[in-house]
Amino acid sequence: MSGGKAADDERFTTRARFMFVSRRELLNRLAFGAMFLPALATAPRSVWSSLLFEPEGQLVLPKPLPTNPFMRDGKALVALVHGQDSHEMLQAGLDLLGGIRRLALQGKKVLLKPNIVNDRPPPTTTSAPVVASVVRQVRAEGAAEITVADSSGMIRFPTSENLIATGVQAAAEAEGAKVLALEDEPWVRVEPPGAESLRRFYVSKPVYEADVFINLPVVKTHRFAHYSCSLKNLVGITHPRYRPSATFLAGNWHERIAELNLAVHPQLTIADATHVMIEGGPTSGTSARADLLLLSGDRVALDVVAVALIRTFGAWPKVEGPSPWEQRQIKRAIELGLGVRRPGQIALVTQSIAGRKGEFEHLVDRIRQDIGRS
Repeated sequence: MSGGKAADDERFTTRARFMFVSRRELLNRLAFGAMFLPALATAPRSVWSSLLFEPEGQLVLPKPLPTNPFMRDGKALVALVHGQDSHEMLQAGLDLLGGIRRLALQGKKVLLKPNIVNDRPPPTTTSAPVVASVVRQVRAEGAAEITVADSSGMIRFPTSENLIATGVQAAAEAEGAKVLALEDEPWVRVEPPGAESLRRFYVSKPVYEADVFINLPVVKTHRFAHYSCSLKNLVGITHPRYRPSATFLAGNWHERIAELNLAVHPQLTIADATHVMIEGGPTSGTSARADLLLLSGDRVALDVVAVALIRTFGAWPKVEGPSPWEQRQIKRAIELGLGVRRPGQIALVTQSIAGRKGEFEHLVDRIRQDIGRS
């Protein structure tokens, strides 16, 4: 009896958290609506079609959560690398994790998902050199097929134009990848048992069918989700009708983002922090050059470190607080079993391969202290 009551209480708390919107948050969302709705009114017919009609797509089971191959002594490795050359930084980061060979990419279909929310340069979007570096590494491991794919913000469609404008399409194709705008591709329907904000939603079929999924977010702030990195980047594989921005007055952006991660799971996340958005976001904001890459097989662990990195700049009140672990995206992802659960389960491994090593070591010390706070 007591166990049932505890479960009911927990479900009530979760629902109440989803429903709660502070006065400040409500005003922020109304301001977003004042911008979003006029833009939507002039959007292409394809956007309206996406919002008004259910896509076609067969019901599939959520992908099983893969084993993290990048572990040491029972802890999820997160690599933090400083440098100026993306190829060298990527190789150093993968070496810190134990090597990309742990993904066994030979003969596999590999999909890379950058953040191409619009046509602006980093840190709004993932940088073309980082995307090219990852494609090159994956190709060297003998992948049978490499796809780079995303779907932009709804009022920033078509993604195909943004992929060209950011240079990502040219960079990816030069390294041997094909490039897709996911809103033009088929969908599959998922009904994850743990989802509460959305009982069902649609995700991109090419992402679902990939043998290996590598997530390539940027590290940036976000006016409504508070921050954007690994968890948030999976919004771009979701059909526009089911994205948080489609219900901008709801108070469950953070939880919905985490729950959209129940459908498919990246085996590796490589976050572009060469430039970090430290205020505003996600489509524009204050940028700071950091010359960093973050890598991990655990998306929750990587997001904890990414939030700690943003907090070192002291420019964004939405990520202030006792600990990065208090971010609602991260808390809900932990509840769903999507990654590490507490500070002692992360091993931060670091390397600077270009100058300013003293500054880098100081940054690492600050991040270690911050991620150690529960």
